[in-house]
Amino acid sequence: MIELTVLFFGELAELAATKETTLSNIKDTSALNDTSTLVDYIHENYPRLRNKTFNLALNREIITEKRLVKNGDEIALLPPYAGG
Repeated sequence: MIELTVLFFGELAELAATKETTLSNIKDTSALNDTSTLVDYIHENYPRLRNKTFNLALNREIITEKRLVKNGDEIALLPPYAGG
């Protein structure tokens, strides 16, 4: 069994109607084996996020490529940001 913590920030938290959720007891654990399938899972379960752009952080490190996830990992969905 795998358990992941998913954090939502900014507009994404408003659209998801939560700032944090724990994904556990997922029948099909292949749905949570990497960040790509995790994003698919999030889109299915939080349809208001389907057309939103966001960055992912895995255990507080922003990632740009697909990564494997493991039990206990923390995933953050970060809205796009600008600055300089």
